[in-house]
Amino acid sequence: MNKNQIAFLVIFLFFFSFCTEKQNEDSGKTISEKPDIQKNKPRTTVDTVKTEQVTKKLNIVDYFNLLKKSELIDVPCNLQKESNNKWVCKSKKDEAGFINECETTVDIKNGYVKIEDEGTGAGILVTEVALFKTAEKKDIIAVNTYFADDILQMSSHKPKFYHFSDEHFSEITDIFPEINANVFFHKPYDLKKELIGAYFELPRYGTEIKYCLDTNFAAKREPEFQKNIKISELSFSFDKNRGKFFLK
Repeated sequence: MNKNQIAFLVIFLFFFSFCTEKQNEDSGKTISEKPDIQKNKPRTTVDTVKTEQVTKKLNIVDYFNLLKKSELIDVPCNLQKESNNKWVCKSKKDEAGFINECETTVDIKNGYVKIEDEGTGAGILVTEVALFKTAEKKDIIAVNTYFADDILQMSSHKPKFYHFSDEHFSEITDIFPEINANVFFHKPYDLKKELIGAYFELPRYGTEIKYCLDTNFAAKREPEFQKNIKISELSFSFDKNRGKFFLK
């Protein structure tokens, strides 16, 4: 390569380098810069998600669905609001194409849901969910179930109560008095051997939980049983300041 060729090559490389640098300066980037594709993307943090959850006010239907999802209630259907504003509880189609539809009461304003599941037809399993509020505006969710058929109505245990926070339910164990069906009688029975129709009912209106003796079942019992009845119904009032129920 002669001197003229070398001089031409040097001039060419200098001119190419100058043009490239000028182009990058005009674009506002250096060759090593990469576009920041995340720069203008909105951030979603854990705190943001929690804030959105806190600001959303949950109603009784929300709590019902969350209880079902958490398997704290055993209901074989899903709540749906139809075009006529009527609430129904329907299951998905089974293998035979059958859809189970339960008798349903939904009262969002008063914080109450009741599902009556007939199952196979041997009786009805009643599930109630009710919302109570403390003086501090904290929600207490009550869950009650009892069995009913043509012979008797009976609860196997007292209602259960829950707080809901951080996407989890926590059971409240010191909110309702310990009680059993012997409270209805002068002389107690062995409740493991004696069949007594007694059941709890959550309120749709007001804040009193009822504990009832099934008087229809009692009327079919022997005279000695009927004479032993002291009372047929009790009420437990909710004290919103203390967040507990007390015998009225």
